[in-house]
Amino acid sequence: MLHHIILLSVVFVLSQGSRCRLPWTGVWLENGNELNITHNSIGNLGNCVQKSRDLYLLTSDTSRGPCYRCLITFPVHENVLHYKTTQCIFDTAMNLERCSQLMSADTSMHTLFRKEAIPVPCPIEAPMNFTYQTNQGICNSRTSHLHRCAQYDRLALHYQACPEIPNRESAIWQMECIGSWQSFGLHYFAARVGYSAGEQYRCFIHDKSGSSGRIGESADAGCQELTHIGAAATTLHYRQDSPVHSACEFPENMYGEKARNWESMLLGTYHRMYHGSWISSIKGRNDTVWTCLQQFPTDSNEHFTYRTYVTKGCKVGYQCVRLHMRKPHIVHVEYGEISPSESFADCSEFSVETRDTLILHGSKEACPIGGKHYSSLCPGPILQVGCSSKYSMNLVRDCSYPEGDELTCVANFKHEDNDFIIARDSLSRQLFCMTYVSDRINLLRVYDRVSCEEVSVNSATPYLSLNFSSSDSCSPSLLTGFLYSATSDVASPHHLMLLILTFIWNFL
Repeated sequence: MLHHIILLSVVFVLSQGSRCRLPWTGVWLENGNELNITHNSIGNLGNCVQKSRDLYLLTSDTSRGPCYRCLITFPVHENVLHYKTTQCIFDTAMNLERCSQLMSADTSMHTLFRKEAIPVPCPIEAPMNFTYQTNQGICNSRTSHLHRCAQYDRLALHYQACPEIPNRESAIWQMECIGSWQSFGLHYFAARVGYSAGEQYRCFIHDKSGSSGRIGESADAGCQELTHIGAAATTLHYRQDSPVHSACEFPENMYGEKARNWESMLLGTYHRMYHGSWISSIKGRNDTVWTCLQQFPTDSNEHFTYRTYVTKGCKVGYQCVRLHMRKPHIVHVEYGEISPSESFADCSEFSVETRDTLILHGSKEACPIGGKHYSSLCPGPILQVGCSSKYSMNLVRDCSYPEGDELTCVANFKHEDNDFIIARDSLSRQLFCMTYVSDRINLLRVYDRVSCEEVSVNSATPYLSLNFSSSDSCSPSLLTGFLYSATSDVASPHHLMLLILTFIWNFL
């Protein structure tokens, strides 16, 4: 009989646990502190023993005995969870019916934000201009502004210094939304808010009327006071601004009928153009966005100059850009400085701040300087070009490791007295720029993370320099092999005699 009672008790507990399965598993943040939720427990709040819709009874062990807590949840978004809970109740007769009696409207609301939540589009339109008010006063003598960053789901808020509020200085906050919802007819959203001192979570309430409206921000990550916009710690009074639209187009052969990816040699970012829009991204997230505003005439159909509106990260401004179409799959780019003002209008002449070389992704070109190239410091070739295929290159950086690194030739071109080769490491996939003097191939310089053109390489330090003492074809003749072996430091007299006899025999 006792065994049956124990078995029934176990079955009852298991059935209670299965009915108490929690749906919001993962790591959450509450006021900066982590809270781990599993299928049957909520951090240090306890394990779930009973459930009815959004009402839960939790229990945990303490020195005083079992601690019971009542918990009610308000899952407003998959990344945002509100909840209310009671203090510890040391009563083994606790049940859900009593929990419903203990919860009241005055019970404090807590807010959890899912850690590392995937960003979602913010439910507000950018750009916009705004004034703001805090608990310290109203700042309406200066106009602040909000705009989208290069990554579309991130916003930047530029707060102007306010003479009406002492010690209120200008600041830039970045906002990344993680969820939005409605409650009692009010529109809310949550965001990670970053500034110079770090990153925090906040709740926002949005009241829109036509092209203007108000946005209220909670005082902290608790969000409990944000029941109406009048309770917000900071309120933005905004008016929509006009977005920037393209007024010209980038070169058609950089995008064509199908989307084309261009790879930056300087930064490793990927670039895509489409008509008047140009986007640079890294690891799938936008890094910089250019909008074509004006094209300037040039005396060459290989050079293009533009005035653009640029969003670099969360910095916006105007920038001159010049494109040099070296080959159909090679483009040299010159960038001017980013100006916050639209006052400058002429980009026909501008000071170049940075240079880059873009390579059409997936392209390759037959290698020049084919053959085997030797150094007096190594017994074997230190560079083999075009020996296994017309695109192949094997480069030995250290004579102790003669197997070398495999590279693929991507592009080559000539400029004045120098020849350039762009090659990709088959293992790391990194692009390298190589230079040599055309009429005497005795020195090859290798550069990494640099624009592959004369101005940039002349001001850069080579990653590697290879000095050649001799060169040969990939399949040398017997005489060439004999001459090379005869000059080797390790050749023995018997070895030399055998080579001479073999050569004479083949000659006869």
